[in-house]
Amino acid sequence: MRSMSENLPNRIRKLTKPGNASQALQPFFEAVSNAFMAIDDRQTAEKRELPGAIVVKITALGNDDMVITVRDPRIGLDDARYDAFCTLDTDFKEERGGKGVGRLFWLDAFRSTSVSSRYHSDDGIVRRDFRFRLTPTDQIVEIDPSVEWADGEIGTEIRFEGLRQGPYLEKFSKQIDAFKTHFAAEFIADFLNGGSPIIHLEVETRSGKREDVVYPAAVSELVALGPTELTELEIEDLGTFTVTGYLCDAKASRGLKGKHHVHLLGNGRTVESRKVDDLLGINQIEHRGDSDLTLHIIVQSPFLDERTSESRTSFTVPEGDLDKIVKVAVARAREELIAEQVTKFDLERRATFDEFLAAQPIFAYSSADEIFGSLPVGTATPEAYARALVVPRMRAEENREKRLQEVVAAVVRGDEMPGDFVNIVRNAADGIHENERSSLAHHAARRRVVLDLLDALIRRIREREGKEDVYHLEKTLHSLLAPMRTVGTNPLMAEHSAHDLWILDERLAFTAGFASDALLKDYIGTSESEDRPDIVLWDVLFGLGSIASQGGVEEVDDIEPLSKVFIVELKHPGRRSYASDERVEDQVRKYVAQIRDGSVEGFGRRNVRVSPDCQFHCTVVADFHGRLKDEVSGWAYTLNKQGRARRLEGDFNHVTIEAVEWDYVLKTAREANAALLDAAGLQRARRTNFEKSHEEIIGSADPDPSTSDEAVH
Repeated sequence: MRSMSENLPNRIRKLTKPGNASQALQPFFEAVSNAFMAIDDRQTAEKRELPGAIVVKITALGNDDMVITVRDPRIGLDDARYDAFCTLDTDFKEERGGKGVGRLFWLDAFRSTSVSSRYHSDDGIVRRDFRFRLTPTDQIVEIDPSVEWADGEIGTEIRFEGLRQGPYLEKFSKQIDAFKTHFAAEFIADFLNGGSPIIHLEVETRSGKREDVVYPAAVSELVALGPTELTELEIEDLGTFTVTGYLCDAKASRGLKGKHHVHLLGNGRTVESRKVDDLLGINQIEHRGDSDLTLHIIVQSPFLDERTSESRTSFTVPEGDLDKIVKVAVARAREELIAEQVTKFDLERRATFDEFLAAQPIFAYSSADEIFGSLPVGTATPEAYARALVVPRMRAEENREKRLQEVVAAVVRGDEMPGDFVNIVRNAADGIHENERSSLAHHAARRRVVLDLLDALIRRIREREGKEDVYHLEKTLHSLLAPMRTVGTNPLMAEHSAHDLWILDERLAFTAGFASDALLKDYIGTSESEDRPDIVLWDVLFGLGSIASQGGVEEVDDIEPLSKVFIVELKHPGRRSYASDERVEDQVRKYVAQIRDGSVEGFGRRNVRVSPDCQFHCTVVADFHGRLKDEVSGWAYTLNKQGRARRLEGDFNHVTIEAVEWDYVLKTAREANAALLDAAGLQRARRTNFEKSHEEIIGSADPDPSTSDEAVH
């Protein structure tokens, strides 16, 4: 019979190597953790609190010549503990979560490890000094004593010298602040409640920067509330979890990712710390006058203890289970530790959500309560609501359509109808109707806002007539109708579909064949003109195809020459000053002459000829004042005397000019959309918010135009 032998160097080679700073520090943490346990052992044996502290000294932090000593007034390496040290995979500390492999990581991380210990025996105080080596045999070698101990003092000092080349040297913290962050996080449960032994940490970098810290005071003094034992968690298939909550000064999270954290412990030590800012929702936490506090939640359980890896850097637990534990722990803290603040925060969230839903009814795919309840607790802004609801809204619409299609298919197949078939059909139809209503409301709400803005701009520009800033307001008004310097058929101009030309004529809502404040030579093939008509549309009814048809240019009819062109000239509201030779008719004739008998750029950058007998419909939108009023006074009345029209003759016998005032454009646009607004439940109030804001602006008007325009823009 013979026993199996152990190849220690090969065992060390197979140990999991660190991937980050926290993992690279684990061998050092093992030495500190052993000191904790040994102090507990001595206090239990002697039935008294021990004086003194664990002293940790580090020089040349994180470099290949780093030296670490960990010294404690603990029970010492007596014969039983020494035998356990010399036994691979010992079960000496199994009941406290010891894996029996921690000291093996010392050999993996450090070039040299030595131990000096004094302990009580039947012969008095005995000393033991040895070096721990990474060799195939004789790994433990006695050495001459070099560590000084006071008379009657017992304890252990472990000395590590030099980091091994590779991941330990690369990942080990080299900055004091980062090192302190990882150190505090590793023993966070003991430090927060102030229950750990006192630790004097003296750390120095290679550059000579030095800092002394005393734990647990450095962490426990940051606690504003806690420890607070929350109700235990009972999670199906995972067991029982204890949850302890703390509210701390923001410094407690310094160096950690995020602000609020859940710390998952294995055998009393932190294995994973997870940021839970999004799960918590509320960002600002207060307690008795302290504001901007951070939440730290400690979670422990036999389930986690039994599934802590031997390196103590991870759990052998599916990620989904860990996520569930974290989410339930945060929910418990919201319910019990910060319930009042969460309630206040949720009420404020609900108010902003209701405002969002009113402004964006397209997301109202279900009841407001149901939608709000489905939102992640951290969503609190319109942008966050929109991001969170895009996919659920899409799925709700798909499910409604699927249910209705299933009903139709059942009828077609002649299936036997269930007793509640009428309700099934009604519910499916109601779902589709609700979806249509929300989409309609979104469309109508946008149109109402555009019309209110148009109203406010018209009023504002009239009042600024003669002021230097009126030119900028005029550009704003033009841009509201259509983006400036744009040719809709030019694929390089992404703004081609972003217009509101329905204000002028509902038939233009989906027109893509237009140019706005663009050089004639940019879209008239035969022109070299630098003139910029305000708006030109070709083929009024279809604009060479709607916006949707631009992806398939082969479907656009560009063989037949253009038979209709629509020209719009905008004179800013309230304008009274016109030059003596400035006539609308002359301006229109100049544009017509340059467009007629030429070609207009169509979709796919193909030119479309303009027919010699093309009909030109020219609309002038202006207030009838000054020389313009005189010019149109001889034109025929139209639109129940609210407009004027003139048909040109001779060489321009296919040209009609119509002049209307801005108030008429606004009035007819409101009338055209009245049914839409009414169907969406958005009937225009007597005084819109824009009008109210407008009155407030005028009431407190700043004489400096550079500041007064900001409210309109």
